[in-house]
Amino acid sequence: MSTTIERYVIRHISGTKANQVEEFDFNKSELSIGRTSGSDIQFDPEQEVIVSREHGKIVKVSSDPPKFSINDNNSRNGIFVNKMRVKGSATLNPGDEVQLGSNGPVFSFDIYPRPQNLMMETKVMDIPTSIKATTISEVSPGTGSASVTEPVKSGLGKQTVERMLVAERKKSFSSMAYILGGLLIVLAGLGYFFRDKLFGKNTTTVINVGDSTLKNKKSPEQIAKENEDRVVAIEFGWQLKDVTTDEELWHEYAEVKEKSGAIRYVALYFQNASGAIEPYLVTKSALDKRNGSGVPVGEPGFSGSGFIVSPEGFILTNRHVATCWNTSYHFRDYAFPGAMIKWVGGKEVIDYNDVVYAQNVGSFVPANATMVNGKMVGQNSIKGKNTYLNVIFANTTQRIPIAGEPLPSEDHDVALIKINSVPSLSKVTMKDNYAEVKPGQTVTVMGYPGVAPEQYAVRKSNDVFNQSNKVATVPTPTVTTGNIGRVIPASSDKNLTYSSFGDVYQLTINATGAGNSGGPLFDDNGNVIGIFFAGKMDERGTQISFAVPIKYGLELMGITKVNK
Repeated sequence: MSTTIERYVIRHISGTKANQVEEFDFNKSELSIGRTSGSDIQFDPEQEVIVSREHGKIVKVSSDPPKFSINDNNSRNGIFVNKMRVKGSATLNPGDEVQLGSNGPVFSFDIYPRPQNLMMETKVMDIPTSIKATTISEVSPGTGSASVTEPVKSGLGKQTVERMLVAERKKSFSSMAYILGGLLIVLAGLGYFFRDKLFGKNTTTVINVGDSTLKNKKSPEQIAKENEDRVVAIEFGWQLKDVTTDEELWHEYAEVKEKSGAIRYVALYFQNASGAIEPYLVTKSALDKRNGSGVPVGEPGFSGSGFIVSPEGFILTNRHVATCWNTSYHFRDYAFPGAMIKWVGGKEVIDYNDVVYAQNVGSFVPANATMVNGKMVGQNSIKGKNTYLNVIFANTTQRIPIAGEPLPSEDHDVALIKINSVPSLSKVTMKDNYAEVKPGQTVTVMGYPGVAPEQYAVRKSNDVFNQSNKVATVPTPTVTTGNIGRVIPASSDKNLTYSSFGDVYQLTINATGAGNSGGPLFDDNGNVIGIFFAGKMDERGTQISFAVPIKYGLELMGITKVNK
């Protein structure tokens, strides 16, 4: 009875996907291998550069009986099947090990269920004694096995006798070397024992010029492996509300009719008592009452990063991730140019000639708004609220909502959130070494930048009452290395200094971006010394990024106090 094969099975043995298993529908006629985002068996585009963008493919030659081949797409570093290099294409059997490049990632190929007649073969290779250990056996083009030529045997001739004499000489030299070595050891021991009588006593000063901390240094790969389960992705959405009525607040737009008859909408703004320009905010009910137009203040869907700081489920991230309404607001392009509302004779008048541009309101923070429905409001009368804030662990699809409200820092872009967790969680190691951090120091950032290719998983439902399949993203952390470019201290009344960017570390890391906010900054000992929070780019495309010193996170946790 034939076995119905359901799927291909790829078991990753080494590389960034080590210990992971990928499965593919057996109806696919081939599986592509490479670093491009469209590859079926995809490898990390930044870390596994030994793999070509389109390295090769696995082809189903026939289904019954099942036969397969692997094709090398003229890759730079080649394909090896069971340690033998493939030239062009080669037969691929279930259980075979495939390596991409001589030092690249390794995976095993299999099918499920595997028919009885395709159980793994026992491979025997006869290596002639005339071949040295470093000899490379080439594979004939178009075949999947090595062609090994059997050596020609001869009688005990001149060459054989010469080899025997050379071997005997080597044995004699080896024995003499052992004897001489033993004598030297004995003489050295006697010299050490009688050194004071022979040479007198000397005082020797030992100076250690090496770095005793080098033994604690860790590579970015080690740091990533140790902390993969401690660095989490965060998804959130939020809206701005009037605290007294719990109503959603909208940014009002005026309807303008052009001479052509076309209708356009202009965002409205006003100047507050401090001279700053704010959006004109109204409650949804007030807007509906006069049949007005507007857009809600908030964001439906953003992403960020965070890291576990306690076994009980506490997570550090950025304030602009956990409580986004406490940071400068990103207006949409259609909000400009806008128009100013002015009060003339106790009435509101729209002045379309007083034009408002994006740079005029770039520092607006929603939580600091001062007016609703044309009336001044007191402090803390306006507050944001997360419509959702979920935590996702690496390589999973389960969204875990936070427990309770986030705790934002009053001093910096740091916040503390918590999830309810049944098992005890593994936490990062944090170190407040602010005074020791110097420019040029090697650092590593982990997080989930939004520009990284997304991986999706289709989850089959086993719930009889809800059988629809679910498609969800599977976050995988990105590891980025660089250096501390500069330490920017906070403003100081004592030293009469002013900082336009707060108390931060400037980094040479620029391959991160939105979504990486809240990710940990590791030193080369694997300690978290900062929290990634921002990037900056000029008109020429030059990028730099910034991290908050971990001391502000430790202060929020009540572990240390930041000196003002």
